[in-house]
Amino acid sequence: MKFHSDARLLPAAIAGALLLSLIPKYSATAQMPPDRWLVPAEIREAILQEFSGELALQHVQLLAANRIRPEEEYTQKLFETSYLEEMATRYGLSDVAVDYYPAGQIWVPYEADLWMVEPVQKKIASLTMVPSAIASNSHSADVETEVVWIGMGRPADYEGVDVTGKIVLGSGSVSSAFSSGVNQRGAAGALGTGSPGVSGNYPGYSLDQIGWASVRPSEGIEGFGFNLSLRQHNELRGLLERGQRVVMRAHLKTNTVPYRYNVISAAIQGTDPSAGELIKVAHAFERIATPGANDNCSGVATILEIARTLQTLIDRGVLPRPRRTIRFLFVPEISGSSAFMFDHPELEERLIAAMNYDMPGEDLELTDSWMRMKMTPDSHPSYLNDLINNLLECTDQTDIRTQTGNNAPFNYRLVPFISSSDHIVFLRAGIPAMQFNHWTDNFYHSSGDRVEVSDPTEMKRSGFIGAASFFYLANAGEDEAMDLAWEASANGEKWLAEVTRQSIRLLDVDGEAIHERNKAAQNKIDGAFNRAAGSVKSVLDLADTPEVRALVDRLTESLETIRDAYVTKLDAVYREMCTATGVRPQRITLTDLEREYARMIPRYRYQYYSEEYRAASSQVNQYVPREHRLSRMAGTIVPWSIDGTRSILDIYNLARAEFGNVTTSSTEWKFAYAVTPETGDVTLEAVAGVILAMEQAELVEIERK
Repeated sequence: MKFHSDARLLPAAIAGALLLSLIPKYSATAQMPPDRWLVPAEIREAILQEFSGELALQHVQLLAANRIRPEEEYTQKLFETSYLEEMATRYGLSDVAVDYYPAGQIWVPYEADLWMVEPVQKKIASLTMVPSAIASNSHSADVETEVVWIGMGRPADYEGVDVTGKIVLGSGSVSSAFSSGVNQRGAAGALGTGSPGVSGNYPGYSLDQIGWASVRPSEGIEGFGFNLSLRQHNELRGLLERGQRVVMRAHLKTNTVPYRYNVISAAIQGTDPSAGELIKVAHAFERIATPGANDNCSGVATILEIARTLQTLIDRGVLPRPRRTIRFLFVPEISGSSAFMFDHPELEERLIAAMNYDMPGEDLELTDSWMRMKMTPDSHPSYLNDLINNLLECTDQTDIRTQTGNNAPFNYRLVPFISSSDHIVFLRAGIPAMQFNHWTDNFYHSSGDRVEVSDPTEMKRSGFIGAASFFYLANAGEDEAMDLAWEASANGEKWLAEVTRQSIRLLDVDGEAIHERNKAAQNKIDGAFNRAAGSVKSVLDLADTPEVRALVDRLTESLETIRDAYVTKLDAVYREMCTATGVRPQRITLTDLEREYARMIPRYRYQYYSEEYRAASSQVNQYVPREHRLSRMAGTIVPWSIDGTRSILDIYNLARAEFGNVTTSSTEWKFAYAVTPETGDVTLEAVAGVILAMEQAELVEIERK
């Protein structure tokens, strides 16, 4: 049954009264920006004139070359480390440092060749051709043997087929073929395709690119894997399907050697150490042997050029030295950021925002991509989303070009919190963090991720947004906090309207199920309000003065009125649906279980960046009942939502509002927020199960009121 309501979203009289009540308060305490953009024109113009997309591309060219490293490099200083340290010093940054952290063993290939010897002699792959063709973690080998087709590698595909000592060729990834053929049935090696960038058949892919992949030999098992291009894969499969005998000779010499993380840091020092810091991070070591140009040499190059641009403008006196320090971090992805922050726990209290640059430099046309800015989750509402959104719109309406770039039209999305990269290291500790990213990418994690698919224009756009936003925040005080509060309030009103509009879909159900669906829909409106009001209140981190606090209070009051109007609208829809289906409406009340969890308030026993936290958190999963495992996104948010004030019921409502019956990460939905009733809900039992497991691991303590 479909339902369409003509109820008013918000009475015009209420909206008008709210606006009139707010304008005098604002005009008496702050000056409206001279144009529609938050960052002043003189800052924007200075950055646009100085930032060089071509210089950023030169960094990509130097960093993205396929290289075979000598073994000593892994235990000494990596090439990228020396280069970044030299550039940061040359550009006049302060506190240039290299930190090393133990990282166990790393797999190293010395020699690797794959030849077809029957029906013709032909070199298929080599370390000297495309290093990523060799699947990581392959063992040494020297074999000449037959190739056997195993299709999808299901048990039925192996019936009557002896693969012992042979090379298996599967229809999917090499890792899958290795698992079923080598680990389980004694094959000598495996062939298959690599990353989804190759086998996923995205529009515009190349038949000859080779995806990255790894194999995981079981204990006591030795074997190897080679990644094939789609052209090679189709050729071999065709020979085997025509009954042709195919024989390969594989020679590999590999080893594991001690390794340590290289973390390079530098800073533009601020004038006020007590004002806090900001941090920009890019992972510099996506794949040791074959770094990708876009993933993530473009991220490294972009923040390096941001650092040069700002330092140059400060040195010339074009821009003043910022009040807050801006720090730059080049790391192994996630692990390097974590190691650095655990080594510098004092930054947990000083950092007011972080920004992660992961694939920010795509040629939009060649990669068939768009820029997606990942917002902070609802557990961490922040003005940062509103500032970046404002600059995205500014960039879209500004003619940002380079002399050698593609200069394609700007294409961007502001998307909900999805996926993992270095920004999660900061979000875990309650530090607002976002990510520059492009997706989808035809050449992701493959040999096709070369410098020719990077674009100096897109790096300039990304760099402009990153430099302008953080220089603005580095100097932000009372006036900037007020401007951001207004921006957050305006966006919050839009978000409340959108969430209400979509949540009506949940009521399209017959029978008693409508009552729980109504509760879920009303919870989404509460969640939208909490995100909107939380973003407004977050400006107090920049300037907690009586004037700012008064404006925050007034804007929050207006959001409350708007929320209440939408609650009333949704309730009217619910009651009409009940009448139409012959169901008696019910008041929303707490269940006995909800009342119990409303009295339980968890709080962490340790600071996030502490050894005690790390030790206790490693024990949590063993206490989580299998039936209470949350979906990946909801499971990520629950631990982040513990702040010492929220009850278990509050955390459940927050996670349910953001991820219950919501799709945020499918290509079909373009990584947008979509309420889809067929998508699973978040259960209270699962949320409580995770938090109680954290209590058992002595990671949190729970106050029971």
